[in-house]
Amino acid sequence: MAKNIVIFSDGTGQSGGLLPDENRSNVYKLFRAARVCPDTSINPAEQVAFYDVGLGSKAAGSNIKIGWWRRLYNVLSSATGLGITQNIIDCYAAIVRVWEPDDRIYLIGFSRGAYTVRCVGAALALCGIPTRAGPGQPLRRDAASVNAIAKEAIKQVYQFGASKTGDPYKHLRMELADQFRQQHACAAPTDSASSNAYPYFIGVWDTVATLGLTTKRTLGLLTGVVVLFGVLALLVDLVLSWFGVSFGAPFFWHTFAWICGVGAAIGLIAYLRTYVKFTTKSRLLPWYKTLHVTGLQMEFYDTSLNPNVQHARHALAIDENRQDFDRVPWTDRGAVVNEQKKNDANYIRLKQVWFAGVHSDVGGSYPENEARLSDIALEWMISEARAIKDPLLVDTSVLHLWPAVDGPQHDERKNTVAGWPAWFVRLLTSTRIWTREELGWKPLVRDVPDDAPLHASVLERFAVPSPGVLQYDLTEPYRPPALHTHCDVRKFYEAPATVPTSGRAGV
Repeated sequence: MAKNIVIFSDGTGQSGGLLPDENRSNVYKLFRAARVCPDTSINPAEQVAFYDVGLGSKAAGSNIKIGWWRRLYNVLSSATGLGITQNIIDCYAAIVRVWEPDDRIYLIGFSRGAYTVRCVGAALALCGIPTRAGPGQPLRRDAASVNAIAKEAIKQVYQFGASKTGDPYKHLRMELADQFRQQHACAAPTDSASSNAYPYFIGVWDTVATLGLTTKRTLGLLTGVVVLFGVLALLVDLVLSWFGVSFGAPFFWHTFAWICGVGAAIGLIAYLRTYVKFTTKSRLLPWYKTLHVTGLQMEFYDTSLNPNVQHARHALAIDENRQDFDRVPWTDRGAVVNEQKKNDANYIRLKQVWFAGVHSDVGGSYPENEARLSDIALEWMISEARAIKDPLLVDTSVLHLWPAVDGPQHDERKNTVAGWPAWFVRLLTSTRIWTREELGWKPLVRDVPDDAPLHASVLERFAVPSPGVLQYDLTEPYRPPALHTHCDVRKFYEAPATVPTSGRAGV
């Protein structure tokens, strides 16, 4: 009996289930209702689920046993996207451990978790799902064995050369993928050049990529590292002084230099292991001609939807205004579908729909009293995933939603500065180098096509009567800058909204 395998990958800093009363993303809310557990009616013979915590969350890096190092790892993950490769490996390994032929793979994610599951989908299309450890060797499904195979698939095949501009190593990556499929018997039965498994459904909320190391962020991290090394050197000096050993200022600087040297060596080794790639397996080129350095941005996947994916859904945030949270495009390059779908006039493979609110107003993670907008996007995603053949199984008895078109809206650019000390803000703005609006995240109004599909709730939100809806700190008519030329709502920018409307969102 074929089953659903559902992979949930959460956004930056998100890890549900740690506290009884917590801010939960749409990913974790849906996971709770789709997993096998004593609280749900989900039959494990019909569906199994795996939850992957977000980058930089409290639960991330749980394999790191040293507390301060785990916290540092999580801070770096949140700031730079460090660790997203491990997220991809974990999700891929979770599939390998439970997959059987004809199983349906659902991939669901938010933010960088959405980026993660789209990468997982591309890795499946390239590598397939192993059914043996090697020629004549059965597949061992214990965690360690599967993780080793997953690392090979992701690090040595999927990521090989794919972040280079123009993808000059694509032919080598395809050669490595072909070898991997032969080695692990994961090619399609009738086509050795194709995978034996593709995602059945991909559902994501507001995909954003890893931030990457911009010049400003690199300088900030280096400054933090230098300060940390200085503190460590000072601690060494103080400890020795405690025991009556004191060498004065020269010793401090020698210690500081030694710590910096060790840190630089560790950083160099980590960099070489992560970003320097080569292979000895190519039949086309000697190993030294395959040597290359991958990009720090880690943009190593195709932004077009694989033709073999049957269903894809993307909920996008109209009002997100941070440049670092710009959306990752998703294009449809055509589908491989059966005759039934070709004759179904209602079949739409890729749906990308825009919703009111900022990033987490669409993907969730705000307090429940402020989650009415994210409930709209979650309700839509559930409806889409349950409307297809062999649908996602959801136990609604553990998931109660209250979508409302007039729900409160957030603004993380304003909220970030609001969390700074007032004296610090006054100091920065008094220099006249920055205004208050220029502090914090760099702004960017999203580029929403003039004919982009808007969810029904967006039109209802435009029509909410005066005084309008709460938008972070002010209640006013909903008129987002990103939609001022959109064909469906441009009329609202010429006159105030006066038409009363229901507070319940449609789907």
